[in-house]
Amino acid sequence: MEDVINRIVEIERQCTEDLEKAEHESLEQVEAHKRSLEEKRSREFALILTQGEARMKGAIEEAKKKIEAEATAAAVDNDRLYADVALREAIRERIVSLLLEP
Repeated sequence: MEDVINRIVEIERQCTEDLEKAEHESLEQVEAHKRSLEEKRSREFALILTQGEARMKGAIEEAKKKIEAEATAAAVDNDRLYADVALREAIRERIVSLLLEP
């Protein structure tokens, strides 16, 4: 009878050890997977930020080019207005006529 009890105790001890080992391995796997997911999240977040910065830089460059083109066009129009004597005179006469209206 004592042999049976010792055998049961031994089986119980072995099962407990196996269970603890399996739990430990499972926890390690969960932690490893968790770290992997955290690293992936960090990489994806960095990628999103990088892409956002690149889009913003592109939009800023595009806006600068547009402003530059509009400023150049305005300067050309302004130069043309000052260079065209007949147009300046017509504008001056129109302004004087508006000022002299009752």
